[in-house]
Amino acid sequence: MQQQRTHTSYSELATWSTCRMKWYWAYGLGIVPKRLIRAPSIGACGHAAIAAYLRGEDWREAIERWFVEETSKRELFDEEIAEYREITELIAGIIPRYIDTYQDEFTPVLVEQRFEIPIKGMRLDLIGYWDAIVKDREGYLWILEHKFPKQRFRTDTDIELDGQIGIYQYAAHRLGYPVVGTIYNQLLARLPAVPKLNKDGSVSRVKIYTDWPTYRDFVVSQGLNPDDYSDMEEKLAEFRFFQRTYVFRPLVEIRLFARDLEHKVWDLSRAKKHIYRSANFMNCNSCPYRELCLESLKGGDIEFLIENEFEKKETPKPGGEEIVDKQNY
Repeated sequence: MQQQRTHTSYSELATWSTCRMKWYWAYGLGIVPKRLIRAPSIGACGHAAIAAYLRGEDWREAIERWFVEETSKRELFDEEIAEYREITELIAGIIPRYIDTYQDEFTPVLVEQRFEIPIKGMRLDLIGYWDAIVKDREGYLWILEHKFPKQRFRTDTDIELDGQIGIYQYAAHRLGYPVVGTIYNQLLARLPAVPKLNKDGSVSRVKIYTDWPTYRDFVVSQGLNPDDYSDMEEKLAEFRFFQRTYVFRPLVEIRLFARDLEHKVWDLSRAKKHIYRSANFMNCNSCPYRELCLESLKGGDIEFLIENEFEKKETPKPGGEEIVDKQNY
């Protein structure tokens, strides 16, 4: 009888490379903190809206479907329902501004598509999840990626070094989609601030995190002339809410990412794994397994903590890649 293949993902490989102790909690034991499973995700809602838009569907209805699905999974407190509603309102404010900013003319080839490719020389498949593969006006194929950072944009250098982008491009080529690169879109998870009125009825010129269209529309709504506030356009130009990076990568670079991927998989697949904590404490600050590591260092009751604060990971939905940290931003 043929041995059943097992699977790995970029998330698992990245976890293994970052901290093997974190890998043990997340993939060896397969547990996640209960609070993370239940946290609403800005990115999940945003991806649902963008996927609907790319398919030519009503993205507003997609947001509402996401809200209904997420709030129906379990009984929620009123405060939790309000948190989900805040996310839908945030995304509903971001999407039309994103569409207007770029006015893309892409032809979608695949939208929210799961992929699965075998790793050379191993009984192991790499699974992943493309946001979209699109064709531009010149006929070139691109992977379309969307992230929703809360505070700041990733730099172009950070994006160039992102292993996930290289691996996902490699997977596209393996499956017959000769993409020329990735269009990496970052949509800041915040809306432009609305300026305040001064006591004399004028609009405040205090620099706030907003954009000129929002500021101008507020001026007009107050019956004032935007020409009198034209100096604010330059003052607010430094505040950006969207950033797009084109990551071109020739086939030779993609092969280098593939070789790096294979080395990581071979290391991960060893029968005898050496499990140890990351030497960089900075990795611990936002780790969802921080308390477990602290308890183990103190010689405490780890089993009690696992039983009360953690639960088994849910099986990923078809078409999706498992998320350890639930940070889909």
